Amino acid sequence: MLKWVEIDLKTLSGNARAVKKALRPGVAFMAVVKADGYGHGAAVVSRTALASGADCLGVLTAEEGAALRPAFPRVPIHLLAPSLPQEAPLIIGNSLVPTADSLAFIRALDRAAKRPVPYTLDVDLGLGRWGVKPDEAPGLLAAAARLKKARPHSLSAHLAYRPAQNMIEAEEKLSSFAALARGLRAAFPGLKAHAANSSILCDLPQWQLDMVRVGNLMYGIYPTDVYRKKRQGPPLPGLGRPWQFYARIISLRKVRKGESLGYAAEFTATRAMTVATIPAGYSDGLTMEPVENRIRITSGFRYWGVLGGRKAYFTGRTGISHTLLDVTGIPGARIGAPVALHVRRTAANSRLPRVYT
Repeated sequence: MLKWVEIDLKTLSGNARAVKKALRPGVAFMAVVKADGYGHGAAVVSRTALASGADCLGVLTAEEGAALRPAFPRVPIHLLAPSLPQEAPLIIGNSLVPTADSLAFIRALDRAAKRPVPYTLDVDLGLGRWGVKPDEAPGLLAAAARLKKARPHSLSAHLAYRPAQNMIEAEEKLSSFAALARGLRAAFPGLKAHAANSSILCDLPQWQLDMVRVGNLMYGIYPTDVYRKKRQGPPLPGLGRPWQFYARIISLRKVRKGESLGYAAEFTATRAMTVATIPAGYSDGLTMEPVENRIRITSGFRYWGVLGGRKAYFTGRTGISHTLLDVTGIPGARIGAPVALHVRRTAANSRLPRVYT
Protein backbone atom coordinates (compact mmCIF):
# COMPACT_ATOMS: atom_id res chain seq x y z
CA MET A 1 0.00 0.00 0.00
CA LEU A 2 1.16 3.51 -0.77
CA LYS A 3 -0.86 5.13 2.02
CA TRP A 4 -2.92 3.81 4.87
CA VAL A 5 -4.14 4.41 8.43
CA GLU A 6 -2.86 2.07 11.12
CA ILE A 7 -5.05 1.64 14.21
CA ASP A 8 -3.80 -0.12 17.33
CA LEU A 9 -6.78 -1.84 18.94
CA LYS A 10 -4.80 -2.75 22.07
CA THR A 11 -4.21 0.95 22.71
CA LEU A 12 -7.85 1.76 21.99
CA SER A 13 -8.96 -0.94 24.42
CA GLY A 14 -6.58 0.36 27.08
CA ASN A 15 -7.99 3.86 26.69
CA ALA A 16 -11.55 2.61 27.14
CA ARG A 17 -10.57 0.66 30.25
CA ALA A 18 -8.88 3.75 31.69
CA VAL A 19 -12.08 5.75 31.19
CA LYS A 20 -14.17 3.04 32.82
CA LYS A 21 -11.80 2.94 35.80
CA ALA A 22 -12.20 6.71 36.29
CA LEU A 23 -15.97 6.44 36.74
CA ARG A 24 -17.76 6.18 40.05
CA PRO A 25 -19.76 3.00 40.72
CA GLY A 26 -23.07 3.04 38.88
CA VAL A 27 -22.06 5.69 36.33
CA ALA A 28 -22.66 4.49 32.76
CA PHE A 29 -20.04 4.88 30.04
CA MET A 30 -21.26 5.95 26.60
CA ALA A 31 -18.62 5.38 23.94
CA VAL A 32 -19.05 8.12 21.36
CA VAL A 33 -18.48 6.68 17.89
CA LYS A 34 -19.95 9.43 15.72
CA ALA A 35 -18.23 10.39 12.44
CA ASP A 36 -17.27 6.75 11.81
CA GLY A 37 -15.69 6.44 15.23
CA TYR A 38 -13.73 9.68 14.76
CA GLY A 39 -12.34 8.14 11.59
CA HIS A 40 -11.20 4.93 13.30
CA GLY A 41 -14.13 2.84 12.03
CA ALA A 42 -17.36 2.94 14.02
CA ALA A 43 -18.07 -0.80 14.12
CA VAL A 44 -14.52 -1.80 15.13
CA VAL A 45 -14.30 0.94 17.76
CA SER A 46 -17.73 0.04 19.13
CA ARG A 47 -16.82 -3.62 19.47
CA THR A 48 -13.53 -2.78 21.19
CA ALA A 49 -15.09 -0.22 23.55
CA LEU A 50 -17.96 -2.49 24.56
CA ALA A 51 -15.52 -5.32 25.30
CA SER A 52 -13.48 -2.89 27.43
CA GLY A 53 -16.20 -1.51 29.68
CA ALA A 54 -18.51 0.74 27.65
CA ASP A 55 -22.22 0.34 28.37
CA CYS A 56 -23.74 1.95 25.30
CA LEU A 57 -22.88 3.78 22.08
CA GLY A 58 -23.40 7.38 21.02
CA VAL A 59 -23.69 8.63 17.44
CA LEU A 60 -24.96 11.89 15.99
CA THR A 61 -27.70 10.91 13.54
CA ALA A 62 -30.33 8.26 12.91
CA GLU A 63 -28.46 7.16 9.78
CA GLU A 64 -25.33 6.49 11.82
CA GLY A 65 -27.33 4.56 14.40
CA ALA A 66 -29.14 2.48 11.80
CA ALA A 67 -25.82 1.55 10.17
CA LEU A 68 -24.49 0.22 13.50
CA ARG A 69 -27.62 -1.59 14.63
CA PRO A 70 -27.14 -4.87 12.66
CA ALA A 71 -23.73 -5.42 14.27
CA PHE A 72 -25.00 -4.64 17.78
CA PRO A 73 -28.60 -5.85 18.02
CA ARG A 74 -28.93 -5.53 21.81
CA VAL A 75 -26.70 -2.57 22.64
CA PRO A 76 -28.36 0.80 23.45
CA ILE A 77 -27.49 3.30 20.73
CA HIS A 78 -28.12 6.97 21.55
CA LEU A 79 -28.46 9.82 19.06
CA LEU A 80 -26.72 12.95 20.31
CA ALA A 81 -28.37 15.47 17.97
CA PRO A 82 -32.10 16.09 17.49
CA SER A 83 -33.77 14.19 14.68
CA LEU A 84 -36.49 15.32 12.32
CA PRO A 85 -40.09 14.16 12.87
CA GLN A 86 -40.01 12.22 9.60
CA GLU A 87 -37.12 10.15 10.94
CA ALA A 88 -39.26 8.65 13.71
CA PRO A 89 -39.98 5.38 11.81
CA LEU A 90 -36.26 4.86 11.13
CA ILE A 91 -35.46 5.49 14.78
CA ILE A 92 -38.13 3.11 16.05
CA GLY A 93 -37.31 0.46 13.45
CA ASN A 94 -33.73 0.38 14.69
CA SER A 95 -34.51 0.72 18.40
CA LEU A 96 -32.47 3.92 18.75
CA VAL A 97 -32.71 6.39 21.64
CA PRO A 98 -33.23 9.79 20.02
CA THR A 99 -32.57 13.26 21.34
CA ALA A 100 -35.55 15.61 21.31
CA ASP A 101 -35.87 19.34 21.78
CA SER A 102 -39.40 19.88 20.53
CA LEU A 103 -42.87 18.58 21.28
CA ALA A 104 -43.42 18.11 17.54
CA PHE A 105 -40.71 15.46 17.36
CA ILE A 106 -41.90 13.67 20.52
CA ARG A 107 -45.41 13.52 19.07
CA ALA A 108 -44.07 12.09 15.82
CA LEU A 109 -42.16 9.47 17.82
CA ASP A 110 -45.33 8.60 19.72
CA ARG A 111 -47.38 8.27 16.52
CA ALA A 112 -44.84 5.97 14.88
CA ALA A 113 -44.43 3.69 17.92
CA LYS A 114 -46.41 0.56 18.66
CA ARG A 115 -45.03 0.17 22.18
CA PRO A 116 -43.27 2.45 24.71
CA VAL A 117 -40.11 4.07 23.29
CA PRO A 118 -37.48 6.13 25.12
CA TYR A 119 -36.11 9.55 24.22
CA THR A 120 -33.65 12.05 25.67
CA LEU A 121 -34.65 15.66 26.21
CA ASP A 122 -31.73 17.98 25.58
CA VAL A 123 -31.35 21.20 27.59
CA ASP A 124 -29.45 24.15 26.15
CA LEU A 125 -26.97 25.44 28.74
CA GLY A 126 -25.49 28.08 26.46
CA LEU A 127 -23.84 26.21 23.61
CA GLY A 128 -26.67 27.34 21.35
CA ARG A 129 -26.72 24.38 18.97
CA TRP A 130 -30.01 22.81 20.01
CA GLY A 131 -31.98 21.99 23.15
CA VAL A 132 -34.75 23.61 25.15
CA LYS A 133 -34.12 26.36 27.67
CA PRO A 134 -33.91 25.03 31.25
CA ASP A 135 -37.09 26.79 32.33
CA GLU A 136 -38.97 25.27 29.36
CA ALA A 137 -38.06 21.66 30.12
CA PRO A 138 -40.68 20.98 32.86
CA GLY A 139 -43.53 22.32 30.73
CA LEU A 140 -42.45 20.40 27.63
CA LEU A 141 -42.16 17.15 29.55
CA ALA A 142 -45.52 17.75 31.23
CA ALA A 143 -47.14 18.18 27.80
CA ALA A 144 -45.32 15.11 26.46
CA ALA A 145 -46.47 13.06 29.46
CA ARG A 146 -49.98 12.99 27.97
CA LEU A 147 -48.64 10.80 25.14
CA LYS A 148 -48.99 7.07 25.60
CA LYS A 149 -45.84 5.60 24.03
CA ALA A 150 -43.01 8.18 23.94
CA ARG A 151 -41.33 8.13 27.36
CA PRO A 152 -38.46 10.34 28.64
CA HIS A 153 -35.37 8.27 29.34
CA SER A 154 -32.88 10.98 30.23
CA LEU A 155 -32.06 14.66 30.39
CA SER A 156 -28.90 15.74 28.55
CA ALA A 157 -26.87 18.90 28.18
CA HIS A 158 -23.81 20.02 26.22
CA LEU A 159 -21.79 22.83 27.77
CA ALA A 160 -19.83 25.59 26.06
CA TYR A 161 -16.90 24.72 28.33
CA ARG A 162 -13.40 25.83 27.44
CA PRO A 163 -10.82 24.30 29.77
CA ALA A 164 -9.29 26.77 32.23
CA GLN A 165 -11.36 29.68 30.92
CA ASN A 166 -14.88 29.28 32.30
CA MET A 167 -14.70 26.59 34.97
CA ILE A 168 -16.75 28.55 37.52
CA GLU A 169 -19.48 29.18 34.96
CA ALA A 170 -19.44 25.50 34.02
CA GLU A 171 -19.74 24.49 37.68
CA GLU A 172 -22.74 26.77 38.12
CA LYS A 173 -24.46 25.46 35.02
CA LEU A 174 -23.83 21.84 35.91
CA SER A 175 -25.16 22.44 39.41
CA SER A 176 -28.36 24.00 38.06
CA PHE A 177 -28.73 21.19 35.51
CA ALA A 178 -28.41 18.55 38.23
CA ALA A 179 -31.00 20.38 40.30
CA LEU A 180 -33.35 20.49 37.31
CA ALA A 181 -32.95 16.74 36.83
CA ARG A 182 -33.65 16.08 40.52
CA GLY A 183 -36.80 18.16 40.37
CA LEU A 184 -38.09 16.40 37.27
CA ARG A 185 -37.56 12.95 38.78
CA ALA A 186 -40.53 13.58 41.08
CA ALA A 187 -42.79 13.41 38.02
CA PHE A 188 -40.58 11.07 35.98
CA PRO A 189 -39.00 8.48 38.30
CA GLY A 190 -35.79 6.98 36.97
CA LEU A 191 -35.01 9.92 34.71
CA LYS A 192 -31.25 9.88 34.00
CA ALA A 193 -29.03 12.93 33.61
CA HIS A 194 -25.82 13.31 31.64
CA ALA A 195 -23.68 16.29 30.68
CA ALA A 196 -20.05 15.17 31.04
CA ASN A 197 -17.92 14.81 27.94
CA SER A 198 -14.16 14.16 27.93
CA SER A 199 -13.27 17.70 29.06
CA ILE A 200 -15.72 17.74 31.94
CA LEU A 201 -14.71 14.25 33.02
CA CYS A 202 -11.09 15.43 33.22
CA ASP A 203 -11.57 18.82 34.87
CA LEU A 204 -14.86 18.46 36.75
CA PRO A 205 -15.15 14.74 37.53
CA GLN A 206 -17.59 15.40 40.35
CA TRP A 207 -20.23 16.01 37.64
CA GLN A 208 -20.28 12.52 36.17
CA LEU A 209 -23.99 12.33 37.11
CA ASP A 210 -25.62 9.13 35.74
CA MET A 211 -23.56 8.75 32.58
CA VAL A 212 -20.54 10.20 30.78
CA ARG A 213 -20.22 10.61 27.00
CA VAL A 214 -16.60 10.00 26.04
CA GLY A 215 -15.06 10.39 22.61
CA ASN A 216 -11.73 12.25 22.68
CA LEU A 217 -10.23 10.41 25.64
CA MET A 218 -11.09 7.05 24.14
CA TYR A 219 -9.10 8.01 21.04
CA GLY A 220 -6.13 9.16 23.11
CA ILE A 221 -6.83 12.87 22.76
CA TYR A 222 -6.49 14.95 25.94
CA PRO A 223 -8.88 17.88 25.40
CA THR A 224 -7.59 19.79 28.41
CA ASP A 225 -4.42 20.35 30.41
CA VAL A 226 -6.02 21.90 33.49
CA TYR A 227 -5.58 18.70 35.48
CA ARG A 228 -1.94 18.41 34.44
CA LYS A 229 -1.16 21.94 35.59
CA LYS A 230 -2.88 21.48 38.93
CA ARG A 231 -1.83 17.94 39.74
CA GLN A 232 1.37 17.42 37.72
CA GLY A 233 0.01 14.59 35.62
CA PRO A 234 -2.61 13.62 33.06
CA PRO A 235 -6.19 13.10 34.29
CA LEU A 236 -6.25 9.53 33.03
CA PRO A 237 -2.70 8.13 33.06
CA GLY A 238 -1.60 5.77 30.35
CA LEU A 239 -3.75 6.87 27.43
CA GLY A 240 -2.19 6.33 24.04
CA ARG A 241 -2.84 7.37 20.45
CA PRO A 242 -4.19 4.37 18.53
CA TRP A 243 -4.15 6.17 15.14
CA GLN A 244 -1.33 6.80 12.67
CA PHE A 245 -1.47 7.81 9.00
CA TYR A 246 1.37 6.66 6.74
CA ALA A 247 2.37 7.35 3.14
CA ARG A 248 5.36 5.88 1.33
CA ILE A 249 7.98 7.90 -0.56
CA ILE A 250 7.47 7.44 -4.30
CA SER A 251 10.13 9.84 -5.59
CA LEU A 252 13.44 11.36 -4.44
CA ARG A 253 15.35 14.16 -6.14
CA LYS A 254 18.21 16.56 -5.49
CA VAL A 255 17.35 20.26 -5.62
CA ARG A 256 19.90 23.04 -6.14
CA LYS A 257 19.98 26.27 -4.14
CA GLY A 258 17.76 28.80 -5.92
CA GLU A 259 15.73 26.16 -7.78
CA SER A 260 11.97 26.67 -7.73
CA LEU A 261 9.42 23.95 -7.02
CA GLY A 262 5.65 23.51 -7.04
CA TYR A 263 2.79 25.12 -8.90
CA ALA A 264 3.64 28.64 -10.09
CA ALA A 265 7.19 28.06 -8.79
CA GLU A 266 5.90 29.10 -5.37
CA PHE A 267 8.77 27.59 -3.41
CA THR A 268 12.43 28.45 -3.93
CA ALA A 269 15.13 26.37 -2.28
CA THR A 270 17.35 28.45 0.01
CA ARG A 271 19.98 25.70 0.03
CA ALA A 272 20.78 22.41 -1.63
CA MET A 273 18.09 19.93 -0.61
CA THR A 274 16.88 16.38 -1.00
CA VAL A 275 13.16 16.40 -1.67
CA ALA A 276 10.82 13.40 -1.36
CA THR A 277 7.36 13.05 -2.84
CA ILE A 278 4.58 11.18 -1.04
CA PRO A 279 1.22 10.34 -2.67
CA ALA A 280 -0.86 12.06 0.01
CA GLY A 281 -2.37 15.52 -0.07
CA TYR A 282 -5.27 17.63 1.06
CA SER A 283 -7.81 15.15 -0.36
CA ASP A 284 -6.50 12.75 2.29
CA GLY A 285 -6.89 15.33 5.07
CA LEU A 286 -3.49 17.03 5.07
CA THR A 287 -3.23 20.79 5.46
CA MET A 288 -3.74 23.17 2.52
CA GLU A 289 -1.66 25.90 4.16
CA PRO A 290 1.35 26.84 2.02
CA VAL A 291 4.97 27.14 3.05
CA GLU A 292 5.81 30.80 2.47
CA ASN A 293 9.07 32.17 1.12
CA ARG A 294 8.94 35.44 3.02
CA ILE A 295 11.72 36.81 5.20
CA ARG A 296 10.52 36.96 8.79
CA ILE A 297 11.95 37.39 12.27
CA THR A 298 10.91 33.88 13.30
CA SER A 299 10.69 30.75 11.19
CA GLY A 300 6.95 30.53 11.71
CA PHE A 301 5.01 27.27 11.92
CA ARG A 302 5.74 24.48 9.48
CA TYR A 303 3.98 21.15 9.00
CA TRP A 304 5.99 17.97 8.87
CA GLY A 305 5.97 14.21 8.59
CA VAL A 306 8.17 11.84 10.59
CA LEU A 307 10.72 9.64 8.85
CA GLY A 308 13.03 7.47 10.92
CA GLY A 309 12.25 9.54 14.01
CA ARG A 310 13.23 12.80 12.26
CA LYS A 311 10.99 15.65 11.13
CA ALA A 312 10.60 15.93 7.36
CA TYR A 313 9.13 19.39 6.74
CA PHE A 314 6.55 20.09 4.04
CA THR A 315 8.07 21.92 1.09
CA GLY A 316 5.77 24.21 -0.88
CA ARG A 317 2.02 23.86 -1.02
CA THR A 318 0.34 20.50 -0.42
CA GLY A 319 -1.38 19.24 -3.57
CA ILE A 320 -4.66 17.40 -3.83
CA SER A 321 -2.87 14.05 -3.82
CA HIS A 322 0.82 14.72 -3.27
CA THR A 323 3.16 16.52 -0.88
CA LEU A 324 6.85 17.37 -1.12
CA LEU A 325 9.02 16.81 1.95
CA ASP A 326 12.48 18.08 2.82
CA VAL A 327 14.38 14.89 3.71
CA THR A 328 17.85 16.42 3.54
CA GLY A 329 20.23 14.50 5.76
CA ILE A 330 17.59 12.09 7.05
CA PRO A 331 18.87 8.50 7.13
CA GLY A 332 16.44 6.03 5.63
CA ALA A 333 15.06 8.46 3.04
CA ARG A 334 14.52 6.03 0.20
CA ILE A 335 11.85 4.99 -2.27
CA GLY A 336 9.16 3.03 -0.43
CA ALA A 337 10.02 4.28 3.05
CA PRO A 338 6.90 5.05 5.15
CA VAL A 339 6.39 8.58 6.47
CA ALA A 340 4.13 9.14 9.49
CA LEU A 341 1.84 12.14 8.95
CA HIS A 342 -0.31 14.31 11.17
CA VAL A 343 -3.92 14.51 10.05
CA ARG A 344 -7.16 15.26 11.82
CA ARG A 345 -8.85 11.89 12.18
CA THR A 346 -12.31 13.01 11.15
CA ALA A 347 -10.89 14.84 8.16
CA ALA A 348 -8.98 11.83 6.85
CA ASN A 349 -10.31 10.41 3.60
CA SER A 350 -12.69 7.56 4.42
CA ARG A 351 -11.35 5.62 1.42
CA LEU A 352 -7.91 5.31 3.00
CA PRO A 353 -7.37 1.66 3.99
CA ARG A 354 -7.62 1.08 7.72
CA VAL A 355 -5.19 -1.52 9.01
CA TYR A 356 -6.05 -2.83 12.48
CA THR A 357 -3.25 -4.20 14.62
